[in-house]
Parts: sequence; C-alpha cells; structure tokens
Amino acid sequence: MLVEVERSSPNPGDAALVTLRTSFGTVPVCWGGSWEAAAGEYHVEWELDEEFRWGFTCLPAAVEEPRLYQDGRGVCCRGRLGLTGIAEAQPFAHLELADAVIDLGHVDALPQGMAGA
Repeated sequence: MLVEVERSSPNPGDAALVTLRTSFGTVPVCWGGSWEAAAGEYHVEWELDEEFRWGFTCLPAAVEEPRLYQDGRGVCCRGRLGLTGIAEAQPFAHLELADAVIDLGHVDALPQGMAGA
C-alpha cells in the first residue's frame, strides 16, 4: 500500500514514531528504518500483531468505507472481509482496504454471510 510518512519524534532506545497518512486515515506508527530517511512516500506491507479471531480481533462494521485509525489497543483497519478456499476446512481470510489487501490468515469460524461484509 502506498502511504505518506511524516517524521515525528525518535524514541530513545526504541523505534522512532512517525505519522503515517493514507486517503482513509492517519495514525502514529513505529518506524523501523533509518531515521534520516523516514519522511516521504513508501509502499508498506502490514503485519498483524494479533491472530485473526472473529468476535475478538475482527468485528462487523456499521460503516462500509475503509478507515485506518488508532484506538486504545493499537492501529485498527476497517475494510471488506474476503475469503478464499471457502469449501475447505479452514478458509483463508483477507481484508480489502482501499487498493490494498491485508492477509489475515486461516479462519476457524465465521458467522454465515460475513464474507464480503
């Protein structure tokens, strides 16, 4: 996903915090690269800190537009849930977020009709 990164502040002994801007939200994130090169446009790949679990780390949204925001636990993404391999024992889930796709992993259980929601 193409994002705009603005330098914020270095954290002593830790990764720097930068402001990440997209067309659907702005959030502070940890920057693992060179501090001098932080500002600018980058293609980023999202990595999840928590396992995808329906009802705990993934919930239905009342609004259908994509959004990137921060809550008390971390950065949250709102997009369209997609499934592949639905006929298999464990389908694979992904989140369609504007022009990007974020892999969520295998799904143990998903309520009926949630694919594409």
